[in-house]
Amino acid sequence: MGVTLGSCAPALTDPVVVPDVRASLPALPTERLRVLVMGDQGTGSEVQRRVAAAMREVCAREGCDLGVALGDNFYPAGPKDVSSPLFRERFADVYGPLGFPFLVVPGNHDESWLVGGDGADARGADVQVAYSRVNGQWVMPARTYRAPVGTLAEFFGVDTAPLAAYLPGLRPAERPGGAWDQAQRAWLSGAVRGSGARWRLVLGHHPLFSNGKHGNAGAYDRFPFEFQKGGAVRDLYGSVCGAADLILSGHVHALEVFAPQPECPGTWTAVSGAAGEVGGGPSGSRAAAFAAFGQPGFLRLDLTPAELVVTAYTVAADDTVTAREAARLKVTAQQGKLRG
Repeated sequence: MGVTLGSCAPALTDPVVVPDVRASLPALPTERLRVLVMGDQGTGSEVQRRVAAAMREVCAREGCDLGVALGDNFYPAGPKDVSSPLFRERFADVYGPLGFPFLVVPGNHDESWLVGGDGADARGADVQVAYSRVNGQWVMPARTYRAPVGTLAEFFGVDTAPLAAYLPGLRPAERPGGAWDQAQRAWLSGAVRGSGARWRLVLGHHPLFSNGKHGNAGAYDRFPFEFQKGGAVRDLYGSVCGAADLILSGHVHALEVFAPQPECPGTWTAVSGAAGEVGGGPSGSRAAAFAAFGQPGFLRLDLTPAELVVTAYTVAADDTVTAREAARLKVTAQQGKLRG
């Protein structure tokens, strides 16, 4: 079915060049930065509201300066224009009270075409870029962008949805292996490797590694067609292995943290996809530094020049919030390199 649909899809024009876009952020702390990380939150469900309440509790007690939203910002599909009430109902009303900006990347549900979550229509991401000009708390100046915070940290947002779409994308240049895919990969590699920040963090919806139902990039969901398996996602992240300190993603409705793996030495990876949707247990056996399945929650990063601490928060049925340290990354003062 996917091949037939691909042959019938209209060819929408899109530039191949991926510009080097820099996000504009308000003044943020540059000696200690506290970052809330959520993903797959946009369900409009009771789970989303309960996790948002837990976020407000944690941030009021422990402090948060910046947020990250890792895609699937809306279910089952993204808004078609910036006037959609979904932006208010699923974001502004829910996270506006937190009072800090969110760095946002799109997910496959945000780029739905024929079926919710097919990831085949990047116009959904374009609408979310346009919304960033309406609401300053929603920071997404482009589908691919960087966001530096002094010399302490730099975030690099990428769009992985076209690289693992369930149907052939409407924009042929953005399909796996196409000119846009290559341009985004070249931009990410150059931007991360050229960054002078102490901590370099990549933000993308699809995970590189996961023990959840979708699995690892390059082998997603045991799909029959190569373009569906996420090999292009694996190659995108692979271009910065050893240069990026941490790759953050969602897509899997769980919390997972992995130390550097043989396939990506020198870089930690983490999944935070349980802020609105949960379900399913682990199906893989890769050794994890931390994992929580079947529980709503989110991650929080605490960055200083000397270390980056990842804490996982889970929300129980009675709304009790449990915090567990998931990882502590360190650098050497001489080299500024990740030691883990």
